[in-house]
Amino acid sequence: MLKEGWLFFKSFIKQNKLCLIGSILLLVTVPPLTIFALIDSAYHVESHVLQQFFYLGLFPLMLLGLALFCVGIFISRQGFFSTETIKELVQKADKAKVLKETALVTSVILTVVLICMGAIVYSAYHYTESVNFCGKLCHKVMTPEFTAYKHSPHAHVKCVECHIGPGASWFVKSKLNGMKEVVEYLTNTYPKPLPTPLHNLRPARETCEECHRPEHFIGYKFVIKEKRETDENNSKVYTVLLMKTGTGGMRAQKAHGIHWHVSPDVKIYYKYTDEKRENIVEVIKVENGQKTVFKGGEEVGEGHIREMDCLDCHNRPTHIFHSAEEALDLQFVSGAMPEDLPFIKKVALEAITKEYSSREEAEIKIAEYINNYYQNNYPDIFKNDKEKIDKAIKAAREAYLLNVFPEMNISWNTYTNFLGHDGCFRCHNEELESADGEVIPQDCSLCHNLLAEEEENPEILETILGE
Repeated sequence: MLKEGWLFFKSFIKQNKLCLIGSILLLVTVPPLTIFALIDSAYHVESHVLQQFFYLGLFPLMLLGLALFCVGIFISRQGFFSTETIKELVQKADKAKVLKETALVTSVILTVVLICMGAIVYSAYHYTESVNFCGKLCHKVMTPEFTAYKHSPHAHVKCVECHIGPGASWFVKSKLNGMKEVVEYLTNTYPKPLPTPLHNLRPARETCEECHRPEHFIGYKFVIKEKRETDENNSKVYTVLLMKTGTGGMRAQKAHGIHWHVSPDVKIYYKYTDEKRENIVEVIKVENGQKTVFKGGEEVGEGHIREMDCLDCHNRPTHIFHSAEEALDLQFVSGAMPEDLPFIKKVALEAITKEYSSREEAEIKIAEYINNYYQNNYPDIFKNDKEKIDKAIKAAREAYLLNVFPEMNISWNTYTNFLGHDGCFRCHNEELESADGEVIPQDCSLCHNLLAEEEENPEILETILGE
């Protein structure tokens, strides 16, 4: 059955070098890729090595094989559509049978290949949308961002949910920008450190408000910040804040608090003159149809006008890099850093803020610094409680490795986080003034009430928590 058609098909493949090479590539790549794609779709393979091998190794070879096969058909004088082949078939006694069988064999083979390729392409597309692809493909470049992402409040949100999102236009833009980044990676021309991607993200409200709704952020937020002093006892102090989160406006309720800035009844625009949007020289407020312009005393030339949105305060909602003190305080809070080791906050802070040429050197030198300190100053502890010192070393290393990446020129405080005074004071500095003398106030109580500031036993905590 279909013998003559199959023989003709094989004869054609053997005579056409391009089709022969393409067929071999397809035969080698399509079956394993299909099996892996089905397994990945059903069970979600987590191995980045396997994903790279199949999707970034075999997948391009499969496309090359398909391209060679198609080109071979259309440029060959012995192709299915060539005049010579048709004449040869017409001269045969059973030409109709040969034509029919050849077409049928070809259709079956192509159908099977296309079905398999459909499953492969679908699975490969989803791989390009995965966290592994975003965070691990360009390992050296993305290590800092990927490390911060894994320890962030959005660690369970896929990268593409914020960086691409739904819609064909943003998908195309992201892939085009991705090709530019691939070229930079291959030619080693990428910036170090990577800049905060303020200019090529989707509009923040389209992204953030898929999950967060500012009109429902109602009322106050009670915040307790725990910090350790650099004294011998690593004294624990608390700062207690009542954040006026407020709302962007919900039905009959008037917008108030911090999220007043994104109320539908208020539009805030600002002019900035630098890439990081830190130097704001003009603010425009449009509220209830009334426009107020706040300017500094000096005339400023060209700048960029932007409507304020979520990212103007939450500029690093996921890829968060902490200061050295914050990083160590987090180690204390988690219990990773032993709090009863004398002066460990001070010693660890000194160790992790020294300059190191690489993370590997940092791990060695941090351990040496802490060991030397306790060996020289607390020999009894060094001799009898070395396990506790080793635990402190591990915590100090962790604080460093989560935030500092010398190979990418990322050190402490490389990235400014606007979710605090550094962000607020860009506008709230009492230097920007309207025509009638109104200024944007530098009043911290607009955003929060300070209930306790670095106190060991705040009365407010005893009242509220009973501690």
